Amino acid sequence: MEACRNAAHRANYSAFNGYHRTPSPYSQVRCHTCGAVWRTKAAYVNELPDSPPLRACRACARAADTACRICHQAYCGNCLTDHHHEGYGSPATG
Repeated sequence: MEACRNAAHRANYSAFNGYHRTPSPYSQVRCHTCGAVWRTKAAYVNELPDSPPLRACRACARAADTACRICHQAYCGNCLTDHHHEGYGSPATG
């Protein structure tokens, strides 16, 4: 578990809340080896270090190199091509 870090410790950043930090009983954990991301209420998250404030792709958790102009979320180039907003067509970077 040494490659795992807290991406959002006891919080979430949902579209419902405008992507602002909202307290939650769940934490988002990210594996920096394989890129897996999951949410959990498990106690072990208190022992995990927080992720550095690097931008990570919202879809795959790898390093982000761009962001969506519409929602401003960070994405890597591969995932941005699959990221769409209803009625806006293809994503555009900014």
